[in-house]
Amino acid sequence: MNYSSVKNKEVKLTLLISIGLSIIYFFYDIPWGLMDDYRWILLTLDFIKDPYLHYLEFQNDRITGGMLQPLIQLQFILQYLPGIYLGPLFTHIQNIFLLFFIHLFLFSFFKNKLKIEYLHSLSIFLIYPYTYDMFLLPSLQEKFTVPIFVWLLFLLEKSKNNKKNYTILIFVLSLVIPLIKLQGAIFVWFIFFYYLLYKSKESLVSLFGFIFSISLQAYILFFMESGYYAVNNSINKMVGNLFSVQNLFFIFVIFFTLFISFFEQDKKIKYYIYGLSLSGLSLIFIFINWETYGYLMSFYAFFISLLLPYCIYKILNFLKITKFSKLITILLILLSILSSYLFFVPRMERWSDVGNVYSLMDEVKFDENIYYCGSEGVLTFNNLNNNLNEVKFAGNFEDINEKIFYFIKDDLQCTYLEDILNNACDSYNKNISRYRRVEIIKYSC
Repeated sequence: MNYSSVKNKEVKLTLLISIGLSIIYFFYDIPWGLMDDYRWILLTLDFIKDPYLHYLEFQNDRITGGMLQPLIQLQFILQYLPGIYLGPLFTHIQNIFLLFFIHLFLFSFFKNKLKIEYLHSLSIFLIYPYTYDMFLLPSLQEKFTVPIFVWLLFLLEKSKNNKKNYTILIFVLSLVIPLIKLQGAIFVWFIFFYYLLYKSKESLVSLFGFIFSISLQAYILFFMESGYYAVNNSINKMVGNLFSVQNLFFIFVIFFTLFISFFEQDKKIKYYIYGLSLSGLSLIFIFINWETYGYLMSFYAFFISLLLPYCIYKILNFLKITKFSKLITILLILLSILSSYLFFVPRMERWSDVGNVYSLMDEVKFDENIYYCGSEGVLTFNNLNNNLNEVKFAGNFEDINEKIFYFIKDDLQCTYLEDILNNACDSYNKNISRYRRVEIIKYSC
């Protein structure tokens, strides 16, 4: 089977699974989310009204917060503007295709270099539970660093073969990646090992591009008195974050891969593994200085989908049981289906129920105050739709001052507060949702 035929099969499979997931989104009728969607929608509309003024205002606010992201408004336009006019499903489905083809683009560069199989990589990408957060949170910007990074690698490969001179474009792409999101700066380590491996002028130019861009980000981060990436970054907090389940798993994958690569005979593969591993460890370092949010660690999925298939390939070859590769493929596919049932379906059910709550509050005026535990969710409930009610924020039980009130139950976010309410108060649920994951419950305390 030639390369073109294999590539076409991979593209067709990616297209097929993207369409399949899109159909599931139609079935659940997924609305706008409760996190960043509301804020990005308003910023997109403001930007369209007066691009120059709102670009400067938002960039000033972003820099004050500790981030330099000069291209973020472009993401608003690409991801949210069509959905604003065509409906949230359009934004979600667009995000589905983006993620699957970004993964395919990443795989296409590394498949021959690490000798990995597409079904192994794709299945592992979907087995990792937090991958599904990327499918439900279109606003996560770091995913856009991946295709630009891969584009950069392809250009470095072409330049290495003296086909064309891409020096200026290589420098620009290297400069841009950390400016999309600080997490993109981690790829500087891969470029460093790429330079050590090939000693090419273009890889050195790329290294300088990364260093210059990272220096700009570092200046804003450390000298502008901002704290976006450093929230309560005490030693105890960092250690606590480091030992979260997500980080421990990712650390295990990285060091297990490094151990496997110790027996690798091919120097090129060794350096690719070193670059990916050190980039992954740098990503962990960024996150342990921040708050531990599981959805942020969804970015680990791109690394895991390369490192674990490499380990599978090496183990099968070491044990001389490559004939079991198809069996491994079937097992991984089954595990990805199980993972989607355990982690993806509950998220879809939750999002579907959120849509029911939106509709209910647009149609019914409730006789008591309504509370919710997420501050960004409160903004969304109050401003994104035609809500007849005002939702108030309650981060803990003490924030609720009434004896009789409504509370928006959310089994993926508010369970800690709901447990307190169920123990301290009587509940009356007359607004049962389809999946019982997000619903409005009346309490009397």
